[in-house]
Amino acid sequence: PSLLPGFTKIVMELDSTAYKRLIDVGRALSAEKDINSLLARILKEAKSMVSAEAGALYLRTHQNTLKFSIVLNDTLERTDIDLPEIPLTTVGGEPNLQNIASRAANTGETVNVSDFSTVKESGARQFDAIMGYMSRSFLTVPLKNHHEESIGVLQLLNARDQKGEYIAFSPDSEALVEALASQASVALENRYLVDEQAELKHQFEREVDERTRELKGALEKLSEAHIILKELTTIDSVTGIRNRQYFEEVYDQEYRRALRQQYAVTVMLVDIDHFKRVNDTYGHLVGDDCLAHVAQDIDNAFNRPADVVARYGGEEFVAILPYIRHNDALRMADQLRMNIADKDIPTEKEPIRVSISIGVATMIPPDISSMRKLVADADANLYRAKEEGRNRVVGSESTP
Repeated sequence: PSLLPGFTKIVMELDSTAYKRLIDVGRALSAEKDINSLLARILKEAKSMVSAEAGALYLRTHQNTLKFSIVLNDTLERTDIDLPEIPLTTVGGEPNLQNIASRAANTGETVNVSDFSTVKESGARQFDAIMGYMSRSFLTVPLKNHHEESIGVLQLLNARDQKGEYIAFSPDSEALVEALASQASVALENRYLVDEQAELKHQFEREVDERTRELKGALEKLSEAHIILKELTTIDSVTGIRNRQYFEEVYDQEYRRALRQQYAVTVMLVDIDHFKRVNDTYGHLVGDDCLAHVAQDIDNAFNRPADVVARYGGEEFVAILPYIRHNDALRMADQLRMNIADKDIPTEKEPIRVSISIGVATMIPPDISSMRKLVADADANLYRAKEEGRNRVVGSESTP
């Protein structure tokens, strides 16, 4: 930003020596590369210009307070000064005009106190009490951005004449410090902007580094991530077992393997009898509970490493059982049927009982074209089981 409004009017009131010094100070402030050294330079130049014994800088925070940033005092040796923040508003939300610094920030006007003993001001008195100092005169100038908003306060204490005697801050001193405050505000805004840009650059670089590390890790774990993703997309949300997509993929692989190695593979289709009655009588939530329990029972019944159980659709389930003879498959299917028929299924309302019908088809694959026939045979046997009265197992075996 350019020099703030009012700067030209202020400097016209100064003599040529003061004006030249302001120009030099402005250049020096612009050259500072660090915010802390800039604050120290502002305060040092202000003190020197008006022969102030002490000075302090407060910066406005995002919490709408003035935060003590730096102090320079010719008579104090302490540097570990930590003053409380000054609220710019009262508890009721009104501007805080009880403190000299907050008054200058809120009004945007310079506060020149020639005799501090006549002022009832708690902030400076608290400073004096903490530091063992005696404030006599105050010159408090707001630091304003190009929107005329206060971004901080420059405060000078105890002006002295050439003999070292304490005096009030003169109108010339006031005008000089106001001009310096305008330059300081520009320098601060520029420093903030540069620091913000530098921080954004560093943040971008950190994010790039982080993303690079993440990408590297992702590439190293791509195979694992792919497996996990596939797992998530092949689980039926209602029953917790595999879904039909997973069945189709595994069935194709298992059938082709059985074709190459010429071993028997069995497909079972399981349907819950009269499931519509469950939904109509108890509601769909109970129906979902029923589906989940039956699915778990089927999954537990066929738990060899090579066995696959999935939800086929609606109230139908499918199982792939490799390396099993047809008679054994029929026996296992009938055992599953009896277990479910004799079981009370807990639901949110009351225990219920259901029965199942099962279609079983076993085949040693003769060729690739018979892949769909095996599933079709199991489906046809399921249809026969339901036609013959439900709660039963019907099976068939295809021989080469």
